[in-house]
Order: sequence, then C-alpha cells, then structure tokens
Amino acid sequence: MTRIHGRLFDDGRDGILALKPSRPFFGVSRDERFYPVTSGSIDIELLPTPPGVFYFVGYKEQGDVHQTAFTLRWRVPKSGDMDITPGATTEKQPASSITSATVYERVQLKRVLDNLSEAMAANEGLNAQLASAQARIDQLESEMRDYKMTTDTVLSERDQTIAQLNETLAPEVRTVYVDRPVPPELLEQRVKRLEQENIRLSEQNAEYYKSVVQLHQLKLDRAHNTNQVPVEDFGSSPQKKLLRKLLGK
Repeated sequence: MTRIHGRLFDDGRDGILALKPSRPFFGVSRDERFYPVTSGSIDIELLPTPPGVFYFVGYKEQGDVHQTAFTLRWRVPKSGDMDITPGATTEKQPASSITSATVYERVQLKRVLDNLSEAMAANEGLNAQLASAQARIDQLESEMRDYKMTTDTVLSERDQTIAQLNETLAPEVRTVYVDRPVPPELLEQRVKRLEQENIRLSEQNAEYYKSVVQLHQLKLDRAHNTNQVPVEDFGSSPQKKLLRKLLGK
C-alpha cells in the first residue's frame, strides 16, 4: 500500500474524495470508493497502479448524491509515501529516490513497448492470415467459374448428342399390304346381298318411271280437255329418251 497525504484545498474545506480505477486490477474493483477530506487535506492508503492504469479522482460536498465529476487522474507509484500538497513535488528529492523513480518509469516504458511490439506482431499475423484468406477466396471463385464453364459445355454436348440420337433412332414407318383371300362362303353371301340390292334398286327405278309416265299422261289428258297441247322438252338424258319412247315420240 502507498500512503497518499497532503493538502488538496487551501481554503480548508471538508468534503468527500471519490476514486475509481480506469480498469479493475488485482485487489481493486471498478466501483467508486470514498475518502474524507478534512480541512482541505487527506491521508489515505491506495494500492499502486499497474502499467497503463490510473485512478479517476473527483471531489464532492458532504451529502452530494449526484454523479461524481472526475477531474484528476492519479498514478500511484510503488513507494511507501506520496505527498500531494501543491509544491511538494518541486522540492529536491534524494538521489536514491530520483534513481528509483527513473528506473520505475523505464520499466513501465519497456512494458508498454513490449505490449506494443506484441500487438504489432499480432496485427501483422492477422494481416497475413487475411491476405491468405483473400487469396484462397480468389482461387475458389476462379475454380467455380471454370467449373461452371465446364458444366455448361458438357450439358450443351449432351443435348446435341441426344438430338442426334433421336434423329438416328427415329422409327421407320413401312406400309405392308397383306393379301388375304376371303372364304367362299363369305364371298357368296356378299354377292347375294349385292344382287338383292341391285334388284331392289331396279324395281324402285321402274316404279319411278311408271310414276313419271302416269304424271305425263295426266298432263296430256288435261291438255286435250282444254284444247292446249303442252310443249315438252325431253332433252337427251336416258330417262327423257325412255319417256319419248313410251309416249311414241
């Protein structure tokens, strides 16, 4: 522990001194701690601050519950006594004390330099890893493009091969005429049906001509009764020739 003592305020005020470490370290938490200020002076003990760590220092009146406004930063050395009275630090220090403080500062500076070197080395390692990862990404993208081109070529060749196979393997259409003889019984039945149909059509045709002759005879009788002879144009068709023959013309 380091004893911190001396006069903070020349007006002899009473109040509260609030301290809070910039970051927790062994033996000291992040929480604020409060120490009395009596007649403007303090006399307290604090743990020395590690390299890069300091105490935030603020002053509050008695009974003030507002958030502390920290206005000072203290670095506590590893010494048994530290006087904070204004002007006390300007007094001539013994040679051994000056030498000790110089060595302490050099040790702190060396630690900072070592930490900085380690951070720079780690940064260079991260940059190298990042460059390697970017190169790997570029390689994978190139391989993907080559794979896509190869796939497109293979698919195009496959489609062409399938089209050629379809043209080559198209089924050949052949017309086959099969001469199958009809059995005599079926052929005779068909001939009989055709003969019967022919007879029926002939009878119908004869009946039709008879009707036509009767109709013409009626027209002639009517013309004789009325002393008018109708003029008939029989033409040259077979039916009209038959009518002229039947009428005696």
